[in-house]
Amino acid sequence: MKLDQYGNEIGWIPEIGTSGDIPLYQALVQAIQDDINKGILMRGYKMPPQRVLANQLGINHGTVTRAYKICEEKGLVKGIVGKGTFIAASPGLPISLLTDHKDTDLISLGMAIPLYECNPFIETLIKQVLDSMDYGLTMTYCPPEGHIKHRYVAANWLIKYKMKVEAENIIITSGTQNALSIILMTLFEKGDRIVVDEYTYTGLISLAAYMKVILVPVFGDEEGMDIEELKSTCKREQPKGIYIMSDYQNPTTVTLSVERRKALAKVIEDNNLLLMEDATFSFSLEKKIKPISAYVPQQSLFIMGTSKAISPAFRISYIAAPSSLVEKLSHGLNNIIWMASPYTSEIVSLLQSTGLYERIEEVKIQILKVRNKRFDEIMTGYHVLPAPTSCYRFIQLPGSYDDVELEYLALEKGVQILSANRFYVGSKPEKPTIRLAVSAPNTLEELETALNIIKELLDNYRKRKSFYPVL
Repeated sequence: MKLDQYGNEIGWIPEIGTSGDIPLYQALVQAIQDDINKGILMRGYKMPPQRVLANQLGINHGTVTRAYKICEEKGLVKGIVGKGTFIAASPGLPISLLTDHKDTDLISLGMAIPLYECNPFIETLIKQVLDSMDYGLTMTYCPPEGHIKHRYVAANWLIKYKMKVEAENIIITSGTQNALSIILMTLFEKGDRIVVDEYTYTGLISLAAYMKVILVPVFGDEEGMDIEELKSTCKREQPKGIYIMSDYQNPTTVTLSVERRKALAKVIEDNNLLLMEDATFSFSLEKKIKPISAYVPQQSLFIMGTSKAISPAFRISYIAAPSSLVEKLSHGLNNIIWMASPYTSEIVSLLQSTGLYERIEEVKIQILKVRNKRFDEIMTGYHVLPAPTSCYRFIQLPGSYDDVELEYLALEKGVQILSANRFYVGSKPEKPTIRLAVSAPNTLEELETALNIIKELLDNYRKRKSFYPVL
């Protein structure tokens, strides 16, 4: 360990060219990327403070700051407020791995795709309601928050999820990601803090980074976010909001007990937090549980999407908001997309009001039961939480495993999986874990093929000596 002239410890000093062929900040970015490739900078490694590194290299502090910022944009490092800059958990892994691969031979266990095998069945149900379409309503502009008719239907439909709300408190958005975007852009400012589970939804991670909103992780257990840890975090960080998935949390599949929900509601109330409760995967929970939002309705934004439950083609989600926030959120929606499509909103409303939506849910739950049963039969010997109707499963691996490397190795064998590092909020998770989306393959047979490949890969895994490349 080296010390600079001020006594600061420096564990890593890059070699950067001084030929002047490229700007110094670009040379420093290249040096960081090269040392990641060589395995010198391992994920989770704490980088030297910017000023310390600038002093050691004899360059301007702003040059190091600029280089670190570019590295963060490239996904090479992650800055954590109050702790420093760390080599990212998945340094430089291309975001394209989160999307459908163009290779038709690849079996995806990556994205939590909404059971495309149900599409022919859903198509027949949509055809049944098309004759009932109110084209006079759907072929015109509507208020930003949506037509009151669709909001009324949605309010009645949400009762099934044990959420009682008035139609006037419903805002219709173009999907859950759009809902989160509107909430963050409207109700949060740069530097505000939002408490999240240590593993959380990747869409929120990227959105918060874009909005410069700080996500503060709270550790938990197999029953969800730890209450005492949450209390300490609230006292220390003074967060403005909290984001929770109460049912089949993504990616861990944890479903909160009634007791844990009540305890979380108490902390939310005591600390005046704004709750964002994401119910994207609540449709697949066979026995519905009262959401946290129902306990703190004046401090909650309950978000219910329909893309996973029926089809991403409609891009319809609902925000159940307190009256004090409806107008502000409506203005935000108006500024971002003007309105969700009244045409697709009408189709979803007809499916809800005729009971056909529930039929789709029932069919999907039965398919998920079969798929998860096969998962449990094939993936024996590994620590996996029970999740009999979840769209994905979360596998905790032995400590010697490298889940990021496994993501690459699986891809080489024709199967796409996701390292849980992608979902982690922090520098580096303690345990290697992977998420497998059982809903993604086109058929049960395809799922079985993919799971057998992954099982063999895990059973015979030996960590490579060479470090995987930064792409």
